[in-house]
Amino acid sequence: MNDTHLLSLTKSFFVPVLAVLLSACNYDVPVLPGSGGKTCEVIVVTPKNHWDGATGKSIRAFLGAVQPGLNQPEPYFDLVNILPQQFNESEMFRHHRNVLIVEFAPEQKPGFELVQDAWAYPQVVAKFSVPNQKVFDSLFDAKKERLMAAFHAKEYQRIQKVFKAGHAVSVSEGLQKRYGFDLVFPDGFDFSAADKDFGWIRKESKDYGQGIIFSIMPYRSQNQFEPENIIAARNLMCSRIPGPAEDSYMSTETAEAEYTPICRVIDLNGFYAVETRGLWRLEGDFMGGPFVNYLIADTANARLVMLDAYLYSPRKPKRDLLMQLEGIARSFHTVQKTDTIQ
Repeated sequence: MNDTHLLSLTKSFFVPVLAVLLSACNYDVPVLPGSGGKTCEVIVVTPKNHWDGATGKSIRAFLGAVQPGLNQPEPYFDLVNILPQQFNESEMFRHHRNVLIVEFAPEQKPGFELVQDAWAYPQVVAKFSVPNQKVFDSLFDAKKERLMAAFHAKEYQRIQKVFKAGHAVSVSEGLQKRYGFDLVFPDGFDFSAADKDFGWIRKESKDYGQGIIFSIMPYRSQNQFEPENIIAARNLMCSRIPGPAEDSYMSTETAEAEYTPICRVIDLNGFYAVETRGLWRLEGDFMGGPFVNYLIADTANARLVMLDAYLYSPRKPKRDLLMQLEGIARSFHTVQKTDTIQ
């Protein structure tokens, strides 16, 4: 916890919570109130003239851009402008999980701060302090990727916190005993298939279906992390997922250039991993939807673990339901193996 950052925020917004924050540092369990707000919602604290002008335009163009890997347009984040006075006077706003503050002052020394759990838990507060629009544009461009990553990380943390409170114990026990890793699944998810190096865990409702497919494979070379090899491994794994029509099965949508999956290297809880986003479809049928795939290097066990989070939610928004699955996948951690399915 950075006391300098906390003092800067409290001085700017006259929030008398420093004693609470400092006392929270001495406890493993946070004593801060729980954060609020909708999934993937960011409140932007800045005067209306800046929000309606170039500042808001830059923020909306990045944080409000269409998220790739969805088969209907949805933004990365829903953005809500809150005036500084409203923010200062409202505990509800200060307890929002994602807060972006843009403060202008002519003599202001340019600065950018990211503070974790400032007024609530889990929460991230980002603050730009700038003298003018030109400086903001330059600073925002330099920090925007870090800003988005911080907001997404906090969303995953919140999801995992909620799911841990009512986790699916039998699923967790099965993962640990059979495969030597664990994921935080909430109640409602269960195994639909389990084999030696393969598993399928899902939840079906009348409106949507969520699932995570996984496979375990030996590590052979770094070439396994090349995009074309990831898709080939994904298609092989997903061919074991049957559709409702006879002989139909899951595959990856690659027919059009606009559907080409997007890959990037990430750190997943200390593991080297490649995240791949795209669309899945059924061969021999007409179903489809978004997926997020993680190929994880479990070097301690000389293996790769592929987790594939997929969603089926026809004609309805998908971002938030997919975010839940991302939160589950990103809870990945290994445990000592005690048994293996034969």
